[in-house]
Amino acid sequence: MTTNRTRFWKVHGLGNDFIILDRRDNGDIPPATVRALCDRRRGIGADGILAAVSSDTENLAMRVFNADGGTADMCGNGLRCFVRWAVEVLGVNADAGLTIGSDAGDQHCRLIPQPNGENWVEVNLGQPQFHSEHTIQIGARRFTGTSLFLGNPHFVIAGAPEGDDVADVGPLLSTHTTFANGTNVEWLDVTSPLRGVVTVCERGVGPTQACGTGGGGAFAMGVRWGSFQPNVDTTIVQPGGPLIYRTNDELSAVWMTGPATFVCEGTLHMDEFGTNALD
Repeated sequence: MTTNRTRFWKVHGLGNDFIILDRRDNGDIPPATVRALCDRRRGIGADGILAAVSSDTENLAMRVFNADGGTADMCGNGLRCFVRWAVEVLGVNADAGLTIGSDAGDQHCRLIPQPNGENWVEVNLGQPQFHSEHTIQIGARRFTGTSLFLGNPHFVIAGAPEGDDVADVGPLLSTHTTFANGTNVEWLDVTSPLRGVVTVCERGVGPTQACGTGGGGAFAMGVRWGSFQPNVDTTIVQPGGPLIYRTNDELSAVWMTGPATFVCEGTLHMDEFGTNALD
């Protein structure tokens, strides 16, 4: 008989999908449980889990678990979804904006009402930290890009990927020994001063429909390269759709704006998964 029941919410940001669990009284989730829940055939299916946890500095914090059971410092698409959940499910007041704690530090967010009645979410992703250029050999091919940190580590390659590079080469670059803790990998194809196309292989996940920090990292790299300009809304299109990014002259912050969508909510019967109970 199933006795361990836990409420869940399924959400997505441009197809980058997550399970939200309230873990403020229960703490971390075992990696095996994360993998079981994210399994698209035997679990709910998701790119990751967003866990609401207690925080020493904020009333609410978000912990990000990737589908492979590992953790991420932050997740831009996930944060937009988490903010909507916090406001609409927990009743958190966002009239003056709200701050969500994360492993990458406090994240400052606000709701942006849209003409169609939707609430989009704006997130200050923080200041990008630019690192080195690297050339990495995978088989007979060489890939040159620049690494930076914006919520998560990123390795940005100029130009569109060839063929199945995102799925085939992306995971090899993401786990290359050059990057001690792994990295997200982004290909940035600049199509105009106000628009770019980004494809992402996420660390611990693989190719995804969208990555909020990945789009922000690619945008920031584009500004540094002179392909994009500060103080102008720039559209970054990913397979799941567009997000809007902006920065200032000093590149001291990157703002991301985009939608977050509720899919469903329900009750997990954890005993059916054959893994450790959440509690």
